[in-house]
Amino acid sequence: MNKLFIPIIPMGAVRTTQKQKYVDERARRYHAYKQQIAILANQHIRTPSNCPILADITFYMPIPKSWSQKKKERYNGYIHRSKPDIDNLIKGLFDSLNTIAWKDDNQVYEVHSKKMYSFNPGIGIEIWELNEEMEG
Repeated sequence: MNKLFIPIIPMGAVRTTQKQKYVDERARRYHAYKQQIAILANQHIRTPSNCPILADITFYMPIPKSWSQKKKERYNGYIHRSKPDIDNLIKGLFDSLNTIAWKDDNQVYEVHSKKMYSFNPGIGIEIWELNEEMEG
């Protein structure tokens, strides 16, 4: 099992065309986000797995600065129910971990994920390998 915490503000996947990738500011930010995740994950994971994977992910979302201190404290550790959508958060993370944690994200057969408010934004991930090599 690999367990790591990536100290980065979680960002949802950005849909772009190949042409937009270089001119759209959101697309450039998203590309830099994925690169940063890959760099940090690469420091903790030695070789990509070739086994089926179960991923347990917690997205720790920042608490809005505009909230009162009382509200911030009340919501710290509480579920996050606004954008970005959890499927877009997972997409960006999985794309970032391709060739680092696993050879391809099609190896992930099960995902447990959640979003929570936190004073310490980031991504917590546990990667469990099924002891069975995949062919191909």
